[in-house]
Amino acid sequence: MTSKTISVKDKLEPQKLLMVAAFDNSKAVTKPHRHNGYLELVFLSNTSGKQIIDGRESPIKTPCLLIIRKESVHYWELVVPIEGYVLLVKKSFVEQSLDLEITRLVDEISQFDILYLKENGVIPTLLQLLSQEENKICQEGLFKSLLAKTLEDIGKMDQSTSVSNDLYVKFIELLNADSKIINSVAYYASLLHTSPQNLSAACKRNTHNTASQILATYIIKEAKRLIFYTNNSIAEIAFVLGFSDKSNFSKYFKRYTDFTPSEFKRQHD
Repeated sequence: MTSKTISVKDKLEPQKLLMVAAFDNSKAVTKPHRHNGYLELVFLSNTSGKQIIDGRESPIKTPCLLIIRKESVHYWELVVPIEGYVLLVKKSFVEQSLDLEITRLVDEISQFDILYLKENGVIPTLLQLLSQEENKICQEGLFKSLLAKTLEDIGKMDQSTSVSNDLYVKFIELLNADSKIINSVAYYASLLHTSPQNLSAACKRNTHNTASQILATYIIKEAKRLIFYTNNSIAEIAFVLGFSDKSNFSKYFKRYTDFTPSEFKRQHD
């Protein structure tokens, strides 16, 4: 029987931004659902079966990592016994980090439904350590190492199922490669020889976010870094990021953080 609505699951406590747990064998077979605002990474070291995500079916061949984006509808059918870990990461965990490399790695791994790994390697150890860690800085370091190790041999993973499209991927590459982030979708669209509308459509197909929303994530993170690590005035930071004046920058910053740049600066002085 087909449900009229898709269930939304929330396995994270409100105050938690990240959680790791051993795979629950009672969840071997699930019904189609989506998640309430978090990325789910499922490392499987022993099982078989299949995952279906947004209508795309991938066979389970261990070891592997399943990548379930927060907006995707997915379910799986796995064979017990199942060995592995489930990692849940809220968007705010990534946004609050001042390490742009974490954002880049999350963007890169989110282009895939599943990654087939050559061996378990250090992945189980990193997940075990992450399950026990409460310190945010240490969590960021372990999470970053986990993503980097998983993606290390990405060029050799011919069977990994990708949902990327070239325009979106090139946009993310530009954002990650530029030493200076510019607050203009039109600027990046021109570099990609396309229109802002086409670029935004490509972003929505991959992430359900517009190009402006994706750019805002990078702008705010770079703004925080400039406020936190430099002696530049708020007006100077606004200019560097491509805002017409300090007032527009302050309104933009507050829209995404609930703080003005000056308030954020005082909190970290």
